[in-house]
Amino acid sequence: MTYEGTNAQIDDLAQRIDAASDHGDTAALESLDTECADLLGSAGLPDALLHYFRSNVQDGLQTALNPRDWAWRQPHRERQILYLRQARTAPSFNELTPSRRAQIITNLANQMSTLGRPIEALRLYELVLVTNPQFAMALANRGLVRFTFAQMIHDDGHRALLEAYACRDLELVVDPDLDWESAPSNIIARVRAKASEIRSAVDVDLVLAEIDLDGWSLGEGDAKAYRLRTLNQRLFLNPLVMLGPHSIAANDPLHLPSHTFSEGTVPPLLGWYNQMKQEFVGARLLYHEAMEAEPFDDLPPHFADDGIRLYDTLDYPAFAIGGEKMRLAFRTAYGLLDKIAGFVNLYFEVGHDPNRVDLRGVWYANPRKRRELHANIADRPNLALRGLYWLSFDIVGETRGTADGPDDALAPEAAHLNSLRNALEHRCLVLTTETFGARDNDGIEREEITAFRRNTERMLELVHEALILLSLAMHEEEMRKRQERSGDGMIINTVLPDYRRAWDDC
Repeated sequence: MTYEGTNAQIDDLAQRIDAASDHGDTAALESLDTECADLLGSAGLPDALLHYFRSNVQDGLQTALNPRDWAWRQPHRERQILYLRQARTAPSFNELTPSRRAQIITNLANQMSTLGRPIEALRLYELVLVTNPQFAMALANRGLVRFTFAQMIHDDGHRALLEAYACRDLELVVDPDLDWESAPSNIIARVRAKASEIRSAVDVDLVLAEIDLDGWSLGEGDAKAYRLRTLNQRLFLNPLVMLGPHSIAANDPLHLPSHTFSEGTVPPLLGWYNQMKQEFVGARLLYHEAMEAEPFDDLPPHFADDGIRLYDTLDYPAFAIGGEKMRLAFRTAYGLLDKIAGFVNLYFEVGHDPNRVDLRGVWYANPRKRRELHANIADRPNLALRGLYWLSFDIVGETRGTADGPDDALAPEAAHLNSLRNALEHRCLVLTTETFGARDNDGIEREEITAFRRNTERMLELVHEALILLSLAMHEEEMRKRQERSGDGMIINTVLPDYRRAWDDC
């Protein structure tokens, strides 16, 4: 069963939202938002579609009031993102038509791109195109976002390759068999113009012909399995991983861009990023090893589990070394968000107490109240930094739900991720092999292990994106500084060698 066209009330509501948006009628749009909210939970009405309608209302309000607003706080855009995500997670989402599901995810991806999160946007476009490869708006926008992402990259070779594949996406949209439902009237002209612009700057045909995305070795055995899983999850710190699971991206070359530092000092930011990269790779490996151990109840126990006396508490516990690796991967990934905040605090000279800084609060003059952006951050013209700021809305800070700070996370799962992190660090979280109802006041929190795996994957995705955006934000800032210096002072080039591990000489 699908809901499209089966309910006159739904059809009427959609038409009134479209009409109010077309006329920029903000009063009507506000009233329609309230009407949609009141209808949520009504029998026979799809909650996914109502959330989607609310997102369209917010889009109409944004267009009417601030169509090209750069501000780092945009209430209507924030609500649009939240409602689109609620539509995706609603029980009735899978009962919508494939085209409507594709539309919801594509709209969400478009908003992610607007806010400076091209990596998240590209992940979402790929979700659409895997299940609905003919959905033209996802293909066209993927090309546009690949081009935007390419402009943020500080490696010339990576930039050219991303631009070439962006051009290929854009040139594919002339296919008459594509599904153009709800597409803007000028989209074809727009993407053709962008493709022509790319071809004027890049020899697209030469790049596509000369570079084999899958001509690189993945190794053998365990190493190959690890690289394949990491590629499929798009978790290599490599911009090219956003072209797909191709072997060319099966390494972690991304680091900080060239930047200035005081003469005679070891550049501390390089060491900081080194450590964060290594911790992320460690978390990624722990996740892979945990996945290799699944299902936990069907494999021989790890030798470290031999001789451990544990009691069956009759709540289907999943005790295994693989489960502990998954827990460690989650904790390490979540902890890296605070370290990324510390880097922002230092590099952008925000000046907060380094012992109390976190990614949710580092942007604000008062990081606990989170109301006024810090003077060094406020509406700074740095797209990647803006993306990192908006990524922070996918987690919940310490003040959530208190009088001192707003509950403004934009991800429905943010509160749960925060609760898992706190339970892992400070309370008792037991992973289980079955979904288990809560026990009254027994002091233990439980998470079914498949759900915990999905949450761990999400944490790794967020940190992967944050580490890349951090590097790109610094690149954008260094370019701005270079323009402002305009030849003043003397800069001596310093080239540091790659780190050589002890076994490299063996």
